[in-house]
Amino acid sequence: MNPLFANTSPGFKFFIFLGLLLFGAILGMLLGLLIVVLFYQVPLDQINISAGGEAGLQIARILQISGQFGLFFIPPIGFALLVGFRPFKEIGFMRISHFGVLLAGLAIMYAALPLIHFLSEWNAQLSLPDSLSGFEDWMLKKEEEAALLSERFLAVDSISALGINLFMIAVLPAVGEEMVFRGVLQPLFIRMSKNVHVGIFIAALVFGVMHLQFYGLIPRIMLGLFLGYFFYYSGSLWVPILMHLLNNGTAVIVYYLHHNGYIQVEMEHFGSVQNPIYIGLSFIAVSGLIFYAWVIKSNSRSA
Repeated sequence: MNPLFANTSPGFKFFIFLGLLLFGAILGMLLGLLIVVLFYQVPLDQINISAGGEAGLQIARILQISGQFGLFFIPPIGFALLVGFRPFKEIGFMRISHFGVLLAGLAIMYAALPLIHFLSEWNAQLSLPDSLSGFEDWMLKKEEEAALLSERFLAVDSISALGINLFMIAVLPAVGEEMVFRGVLQPLFIRMSKNVHVGIFIAALVFGVMHLQFYGLIPRIMLGLFLGYFFYYSGSLWVPILMHLLNNGTAVIVYYLHHNGYIQVEMEHFGSVQNPIYIGLSFIAVSGLIFYAWVIKSNSRSA
């Protein structure tokens, strides 16, 4: 049987996906609340993700994981089933044919760190006009709330808790977010704009904005561009998934090692340098790795 919306326009598919995102977000939230009410015996009106103690942390983890499944797994899988004759290939789950592109993609996640930190510091100094001060205050509040929640998740001292964090903060976002932003949205934006670079940039912009962290927006857009181009160059969603996994997994492990006194460097400063020469070298390395992936893509196209 043909998929229901296989022959519809990219614009119509985009609106279908927006509906699936809304449905998945609501379903994920309701599923998390149901688990908390049934298994933790917490009344619905008393659920508080900022509550202290181990029980409060477990509730926050359940709601986080269920929310991720609802928002980042159900919509792209449902979309693939509705529009694709080969659902998982429809969203990019293809064999990695050029491992050189994968290695370059993994390398760029570390090579770009000095440049990313430089852009983060510059981004943090930006401010909105006075007319948008209310919006800026809202964004600052959201960033503070996200930072506090992340610290609660990350500040653990056992290997089992570290494993949970790696699953929740590294594995799930790497797979789910890449299915959404690179597997579904990027190809749609490319088809709608009829331009590869425009489509990749729009997907990276949406990726940055949806994290609701204005003062980290520019570095997130750059990360989204890396992921988007390496997906395009490789033709396999596994490449940006592994890149994303390396990025988030490194952050989780570095935080754990610093929090428990194994290393001195903090997660926020991992890979940060002040010497402009190293920042320049980072830019050169990033450019070289992207060029290398482009050459492989070009050679495979002409072969």
